[in-house]
Amino acid sequence: MPRLLALGHVSRDRRPGGDVLGGSVAYGALAARKLGWDAAILTTAGPDFEPERELPGIPVFLRRSSATTRFVNEYDEEGTRRQVVTARAEDVDLAPLPDSWRAPDVLLLGPLVGELAGVGAPALEAGCVGAIAQGYVRAIDASGQVSAREWERPERDLLGVHVLFLSEHDLEDAGSRARELLAHVPMVALTRGWRGLTLLTRRASHEVPSLPRAEVDPTGAGDVFAACFLVRYQETGDPLEAAAFGACAASCVVEGVGAASLGDRDEVLRRMALRERMIETGDWEDE
Repeated sequence: MPRLLALGHVSRDRRPGGDVLGGSVAYGALAARKLGWDAAILTTAGPDFEPERELPGIPVFLRRSSATTRFVNEYDEEGTRRQVVTARAEDVDLAPLPDSWRAPDVLLLGPLVGELAGVGAPALEAGCVGAIAQGYVRAIDASGQVSAREWERPERDLLGVHVLFLSEHDLEDAGSRARELLAHVPMVALTRGWRGLTLLTRRASHEVPSLPRAEVDPTGAGDVFAACFLVRYQETGDPLEAAAFGACAASCVVEGVGAASLGDRDEVLRRMALRERMIETGDWEDE
């Protein structure tokens, strides 16, 4: 069975109805598992995180911290997210990771608050490596307010990374920055939510439509896109196929809260066929 390993913090995301388990690693591992892959997580979290109950069937290699990272997320009508960090776990290190998981087929670097400083692809032997930019470029002030900051050491953090996942909201002038970051990675997926993405390589760029769906909660969509892109890219070697697959997987998760509406492989493939029909006909009405 192919295997995906995700590195970064799990989190608690505050919602009106209560806290929801979040974090790029949680969404990414759950999405890969839904597609039939084995998946595991290396993380740091407080005593309130119970991996056997909250992530059943997913090995979690855990170092305990005094707290679990916590976010309050609010979205405006344009999908721009305002975030406040109310607690932060300690940094992640490789010590809890057994030798049997140090050569996964796919490695997903999914930091939330800079917790992977000094931990990256060169320390492991992964077949394909992806990194989600958000956790490398978040500044957190004394009140917990999150804003964008310059990426301090992309040459270190992106060493050995094949695909970088960058949201248009992660950095100012994200389109130009995406092209600059191609100096460190061979491929950048610049995502724009329901408006699709641009897949950039050092030779070309491609516009990839998404599959717009009625959104209940967009949290985690970018993380699901990243994990499913990597899964499909490892399976096919085709980045455009992987981008369409990831976009359709992300269209599932926005229809529910947390990871409740993740799609399995059959559902993602069904949505890919629907997306193709919509592109051919130009009819983007919901079906």
